[in-house]
Amino acid sequence: MKNPPILISVIGFFGALAGFAWLFLGIRLLGFDWFGIFGDMEAVEHVGLWGWLAIAGGIAWLIAAFGLWSMQPWAWLFAMVVAGFALFEGLLYVFQYPGSGIGLGAMIMPGLIIIYLMSRDVKQAFGLEAA
Repeated sequence: MKNPPILISVIGFFGALAGFAWLFLGIRLLGFDWFGIFGDMEAVEHVGLWGWLAIAGGIAWLIAAFGLWSMQPWAWLFAMVVAGFALFEGLLYVFQYPGSGIGLGAMIMPGLIIIYLMSRDVKQAFGLEAA
C-alpha cells in the first residue's frame, strides 16, 4: 500500500475530526449524558431522528477519512463533492452578505482543495490518471 500525499492525509485528518464531532453530537442528541460531565446542562432528548442522522453523518465522514488515507478513488470523488458544496455555500454567502468578505473567506479553502485534488500528481496517486 502506498502512502498518500501529505495534504491528502491532512484532509483525511480533518474529515476524521468532523466524523468524531458528528458522532459526539448525535450521541448527545439522543440523550447520552457522558456520565454526568454535562451535569448542569439542560438535557436534550426527543430529537431521535436528528441524533441518528448526525451519527450516520459521523460514520460517513470517518469512512471517507479512511478512504482518503487508503487512496480509494471513491474517496477522491467524495472530497470533490463536499468541496463543491462548500464552494457553492460560499457563493450563497456572497449574495447573502454582499461586500462583507464572508463569502470570499468561505470559498478560499474549498477552492484550494478542489485545485489540489484536480492536480495531476493527486489524480495519479488515486489511480484516476495514467502516469
